[in-house]
Amino acid sequence: MATERKTSDSDLVVQEHCIDLPGESVQCWIGGGTDKLKVILRKHRDVIFDIHLGNGKTYTLESTESDFYNPRDKKLVYASRHEKVTFKDGERIHVWISRGFRGSLILKCDAHVISEVKPNEWDRHQHSDDPKEKPAPIIITIDSHFSAPQSTMPDQSINHATPHVDEQSLHVHEVSKNGAPSLIFKFFEDGGESLDLDSKNIITRNWIIAQLAGSSGYVADNHTWIKELIGCNFRLEKVVHKSGPKVYMIFSGNNKLRKMISASRYGLGHPKVMRIAGGASGVRQGWDATKGAAKDSLKVFAKEEGKMAVKGGGVALFFVIGMDVAEWHKDYSEIGPDGKPKKDFFDLFAKVGTDLVKAGLIAALTTASVALFFGAAAFFGVTIAAPVVLVVAGTIAVSVVLTFLIEKADKAIGRDLGSGDTTTWLAKKFRETAQYLLKVSKDARYEHYELTQVLPIGR
Repeated sequence: MATERKTSDSDLVVQEHCIDLPGESVQCWIGGGTDKLKVILRKHRDVIFDIHLGNGKTYTLESTESDFYNPRDKKLVYASRHEKVTFKDGERIHVWISRGFRGSLILKCDAHVISEVKPNEWDRHQHSDDPKEKPAPIIITIDSHFSAPQSTMPDQSINHATPHVDEQSLHVHEVSKNGAPSLIFKFFEDGGESLDLDSKNIITRNWIIAQLAGSSGYVADNHTWIKELIGCNFRLEKVVHKSGPKVYMIFSGNNKLRKMISASRYGLGHPKVMRIAGGASGVRQGWDATKGAAKDSLKVFAKEEGKMAVKGGGVALFFVIGMDVAEWHKDYSEIGPDGKPKKDFFDLFAKVGTDLVKAGLIAALTTASVALFFGAAAFFGVTIAAPVVLVVAGTIAVSVVLTFLIEKADKAIGRDLGSGDTTTWLAKKFRETAQYLLKVSKDARYEHYELTQVLPIGR
């Protein structure tokens, strides 16, 4: 927080304004009678991080509330913009914070918090307005060779210095080695690399796992009828009634031993057959089944038969989003040629958003494809006889093929838009929108005032 005061020097009236860190802008009203503005940079508090874990990792440092200064890059790091300082293991990083610093400095390794520095809680000394008074430094050391965390604090029994002498204290906090990513997380981080099985580089290890997860979700959501009919055959048979022809799905086996599929035959429009045939009895039934499949693909919990049930499709989608985060985090942890992470949170939001849309679209198209197949067979009076397990396998196969085709179309659309895929294009648009909003809203509070900005370059 800056302070202001006015002094007289001969015939000049000098207004003094204090700032806490290099690079801070001076925003003050130059009142009448002021001849000169003098900007004073107050002494800062030094915070030093010295990490030696010997693992070649990269660390990030950010603030929750107040800004801080990075003398290495000669740059002010803004907390409101979620900016970070990145450094490597073995590299001593030295930052400056103001005496009125609020919140915490968060030290992370691969998105895991390994230290949280709270300067104003560790040192509760009340500093005067004297710009020359320097707060005590804080040193954070992390070394894998220490057997246990150690903390060195100043002796509280020593005599306090006189009010005219800077009061110094040293805080050394030792943090043990923890928070390193598990092998599982690392497995999914590296799973986004192409296996070179297709020309568009769609098939990756994580993509294959996602298909297995989706297949498991489908089986979990339909396990009741799959379990009852797994050893049964079915056939489509057209029966002509006085009211008109009707197509039935007839199941083999003893229907008295079944609880859900308790009859030997059902019309294609029967609710119990909707999930098997996709609502093939008509356009309206097919549309309802398609909409229901799209909605169910996004639900983790749903009310079925008067009670809440876990939806396998939703759990599978949640798992896929977790893999998205792991893949994104790998690029987020790597620094590009411009000194910034290769991907930011806009990329993550775009990736998760497009995956949610794709999940609903694939579920809807899969149900519609199955309904179209059975509907065409019923319309043309084709007699079909096959094991029920073939319906399950066919539905899963259709889903996988549709997923591949949608990913292929996604890359084609992204290429036409000038990006690798729609996710990259959306992230770019999100980023541009955020920058535009920041630009148009900047300094709106001071638009009716004369604004003086002075950027000091040192003490």
